[in-house]
Amino acid sequence: MKRLSWLLLAALPYQAMASVEDPVAQPCYMCTNAEMYAKARSLGVGSHYVYQGSSETNIQGFHVTNEGGELVATHFVPAPWIRTQYNALMKLYDYTRGEFVDEWGTVGLQPPGSPHVMMEKPQSDSILWGHHVSDLNPRRMEARETVRRMLTRSIRFDYLRADTEHGRILRFESQLHGAAPLIAKLKILTSELGYVEFYFDYETRQWEYLNSRDWNWVIQEKADDFLYPDGSPRRLVYQRSLAPYFVQRAGWAGVQVIGTPPFGSSSVAYLCARIAGKIECRAE
Repeated sequence: MKRLSWLLLAALPYQAMASVEDPVAQPCYMCTNAEMYAKARSLGVGSHYVYQGSSETNIQGFHVTNEGGELVATHFVPAPWIRTQYNALMKLYDYTRGEFVDEWGTVGLQPPGSPHVMMEKPQSDSILWGHHVSDLNPRRMEARETVRRMLTRSIRFDYLRADTEHGRILRFESQLHGAAPLIAKLKILTSELGYVEFYFDYETRQWEYLNSRDWNWVIQEKADDFLYPDGSPRRLVYQRSLAPYFVQRAGWAGVQVIGTPPFGSSSVAYLCARIAGKIECRAE
């Protein structure tokens, strides 16, 4: 996952970082009520939130005190904002990915440099997609800021602002170790352009770029992405309409593209390999 510091064109944070520490939801899988009390006591003195791992709505609060050397857990009902955030996030949890994923149906944004006029038939150069937010794109910061503003202003994430007093956000225990992020998966207006994913950084309260792909492939972020992870040659097949953007990304990465795809076919292929220390992609 990317953890880079980017200069924002215009900072639009959800809220300044909370002056009060964010609460943490602790899992208790298939637990009885008695076991949830025991889980709370195991966390030590303080206020704790324990949730039933098999339920999208069952999160409970416990005050744990030390009474004569014995830990005692007293139940309380979590604040409405905590229940709001818990319920919203649990509905987004993707068990196959182990992440909270909010899938948007279709998104149409304009990339940097476009005339900001939506054409009757969407074209790859009039809609923001992975090509524009890739690390390779010189104008990626502008493109990412466009997406960030949309996500920040979207009412579908109002639950993240539910704590109007302190601006806190409920975190899950796994999120403290960098796992199970909240991801916005934005499907682009035309399916051949794939999707773009941003994740919510709980420390900065900002949406940050994660990854993207088109119909066939993950969008390249660096020169080595034109090869397989082990550095071996890679054959990449694209729809003809996306081939010019592949060539453009290769140019940004310093990858030489040799030859011209034959006319007449609906798809084109490039064989990319490291030759004499440099990466080259040859049209087939």
